[in-house]
Amino acid sequence: RVYQQYFMVSNAAQLILDEAVSKGSNLHDLADYAVVQINDTHPSMIIPEFIRLLGERGIDFDEAAEIVSNVCAYTNHTILAEALEKWPIDLFSRLLPRIYQIIQEIDRRFVEQIRKTYPGDEGKVKRMAILMDGQVKMAHLAIVAGYSVNGVARLHTEILKNQELKDFYQM
Repeated sequence: RVYQQYFMVSNAAQLILDEAVSKGSNLHDLADYAVVQINDTHPSMIIPEFIRLLGERGIDFDEAAEIVSNVCAYTNHTILAEALEKWPIDLFSRLLPRIYQIIQEIDRRFVEQIRKTYPGDEGKVKRMAILMDGQVKMAHLAIVAGYSVNGVARLHTEILKNQELKDFYQM
């Protein structure tokens, strides 16, 4: 399933980049040409894949991450935390080592931001980190790396803001 998800998002990301370039994008302005709506967690791997592909095209990590954060938005379909997609780190890192390295760097930067915002609150780090408890938390990746997060309906969004994703909303 990991391979299936990666295959689908990699193909989509390559098509998006190629189409944007064919329409005049220099990729630094990708957000003027494309928006990717991540529906639930399954396509969240497009975030590190976009960063990887932009890197192959000569864009450094910092700029690639910024470009991707201006292109990707996330819609959560699941209000129960236990139903959000997670992958075992040992499996994920073995099957997709470069994608895992990119996620590690996104997580490192985000955890640094959490600690700066909430000094000494390691509970927040534990609840919000992308990589925690031996798992890659795909919803956290989508939340951290995108420009917008919403639920599938107003009530759903309110539940997320007040319960399951409260820490992210507060930050």
